[in-house]
Amino acid sequence: MKFRSALFTVLCLIVLTLPAFAAPREIGSGDLLKLVGESRGKVVVVNFFASWCPPCLEEIPGLIRLRGHYKPSQVEFIGVSVDESRDQLVALMGKTPFNYPVFLAREELSRFFGISSIPRLLVYDKAGKLVIDNVGLVEADELAKAIDTLLGGGK
Repeated sequence: MKFRSALFTVLCLIVLTLPAFAAPREIGSGDLLKLVGESRGKVVVVNFFASWCPPCLEEIPGLIRLRGHYKPSQVEFIGVSVDESRDQLVALMGKTPFNYPVFLAREELSRFFGISSIPRLLVYDKAGKLVIDNVGLVEADELAKAIDTLLGGGK
């Protein structure tokens, strides 16, 4: 009986420590625009990426670092994967310590935003206006300067 109890405890601990991202939610253009709108008063950084894209994989650690650098009340980070396979995204999320929400793009979202090349970074100011639309790798230090400017110089 003690063995079963110990086994149950171990299994519970394993389940509790499994990543919460096992099933990333899909997101459409309307959903993304709603998230940006709900974040008024904050700078919003939206990163379009894919698990198979080397520049994307190079950019993500800097975004993770920046997410930890700014208060959630000031800056919102949103990752949007354009992977065709949910399994590819799940595999990436299993080995990448994302500290911001990551979604799987519906096909219409890529068309709506005209995503033809990645990584692509959109930055919205505190009023919800798109102020940066960058295709290609963005260095974290460069993005931090832009965010600091949008925050009015402070973090």
